[in-house]
This record gives sequence, C-alpha cells and structure tokens, in this order.
Amino acid sequence: MRTLQVTYLIGRLGRDPDMRYTPEGHVVTKFSVATDRPTKPGAEPETDWHQVVCWGPLAEFAGQYLGKGRLVYIAGRITYRSWDGKDGQKRYATEIVASEVIALDRRPDNPSNETAADEPVF
Repeated sequence: MRTLQVTYLIGRLGRDPDMRYTPEGHVVTKFSVATDRPTKPGAEPETDWHQVVCWGPLAEFAGQYLGKGRLVYIAGRITYRSWDGKDGQKRYATEIVASEVIALDRRPDNPSNETAADEPVF
C-alpha cells in the first residue's frame, strides 16, 4: 500500500524571505508563515508559525515576489531535522519543504491593477 505525506497552508509571511546560495551554488529561500486556528466560539484565534523552505526556481520566485505580510498558498511536505548547537545542546526544527507556492494577493509595491494571477506560479 502507498503512503502519502502532504501539507497545505494558507497564511501570511511573518518576515521577508531569506534567499541564499549553498556552497554548491543551489538557491534556497526560507521564510515563516502564520496561520490562525479557532480555539473556542467567541474567542480570538491562536496563531501557529510554520517555517517554509524552497529550493531551485521556486526559491527564486519566493525571494523575488514574496514579502512580509503577503498572503500565500503553500503545498509541500513536513521534514524534521536536528543538530548540535554551539552550546552542545541538541536542537530540533520542523519545516515545510515547499513544492508549490502561490501568491494569493497583490504585491504591495504594485500600483497598477495587476492581480496575483499576473505573477508566475510555481
């Protein structure tokens, strides 16, 4: 039997994307996405933060077109990694490795009436 591991998020970027290149020349972009979830009726929703990683052309798209506050759709898979910190303590991270990123709103620096549909989709 086959298995499946996929995650979908719709949320807002908490900071501008951080685009870098690995020593091998691969582009990688990281950013955080906030999603709200209801708690109980009438109460304020709670915010969850998700760390997103993009590679290759998708990383270039995220670095060029996304920014803090943008509403995005993310599809990808959850990964877990661990490492030893400088203080010798074990550190852990949970990340979404994106396979698809779609901007759902207009770019704030775009004064024309171009919609998100005018931006490339990866």
